[in-house]
Amino acid sequence: MSFIRLMTFLIAALVGLFAFAATITAQEFPLRIQHKFGTTVISEPPERVATLDYGGADNVLALGLQPLTVRAWFGPYESHLWPWAQDLAEADPVPIQAPFDFEAIAKTDPDVILAFRSGITREEYERLTRIAPVVAVPEGRGDWDLGWREQAELAGRALGRSGRARRLIDAVERSIEDVAAEHPEWSDNTFAMLTWWDGSVLLYSDTDSSVRIVENLGLAVHPRVRELSVPDQSSFTISQEILPDLDADVIFWWAVPENIPVIDALPARRLMRAPDEGREIILSTEGLANGALANGSLLSLPVAIDVLTPMIEAAMDGNPNTAVPDQ
Repeated sequence: MSFIRLMTFLIAALVGLFAFAATITAQEFPLRIQHKFGTTVISEPPERVATLDYGGADNVLALGLQPLTVRAWFGPYESHLWPWAQDLAEADPVPIQAPFDFEAIAKTDPDVILAFRSGITREEYERLTRIAPVVAVPEGRGDWDLGWREQAELAGRALGRSGRARRLIDAVERSIEDVAAEHPEWSDNTFAMLTWWDGSVLLYSDTDSSVRIVENLGLAVHPRVRELSVPDQSSFTISQEILPDLDADVIFWWAVPENIPVIDALPARRLMRAPDEGREIILSTEGLANGALANGSLLSLPVAIDVLTPMIEAAMDGNPNTAVPDQ
């Protein structure tokens, strides 16, 4: 794969490094951040940062700090950091997953705990506040409908690094806009994202962060996806009989490798156009495309853009014999 977009992104970030040094001191502390559980006060710029967010460790690294924790998820990497983050981490962060090990979190001795895309409950929030100030999603928002931009902006604000966060966000947005501008024909084509998990087909909601990213690249969310989407649920179970109703121009399948044969054998899948027309994109949980898109971070999105673009191009070229790159 090519890392041109990633290198361009990192160079753009470094260009703003000296300007960032001035803006970090300009952000006023103490900060008062309102969220769905109340108000959190951060007395001074944090140096020790724990994150419970999916993809959150990436954003901490992008903002110039070392994450004490990382949300354990999927992927082939023992550190739970993907390649775009590994070289920036000075040490492996402590892996955290639900149910949370509060003692392990406390042992990292954080100045602040980020919990935007985390799914924490009020009870968990209260326990975490005994360790350090905790920043959750804004009032009226769900953990799973928070877009990548908002997550990055909130992290930047909480860490006293809003200026740097804004520059990095702008760089990613320019890359996304460039792809959309290069492929105006994509806007006339629809897509849906699906997976097979625990014996059922799951559909990804139109508010899911990965769906939004692909939509920003230029494809249109299939109307049936919008009709079925459930508030504050990134994905939900659907009947296999609904698959023909989701007859989008491009179908993305998120797949654990051992589930790919199961997906291939689904009878209702054969009633969709995408398989016969070569318009399916398989996103393996072992691959960069899946990991980069799912993490949806300031570090991973340049990689997601770089690997997804040729995959969509191959699926959309009108030739069913064109192989979609395996990323």
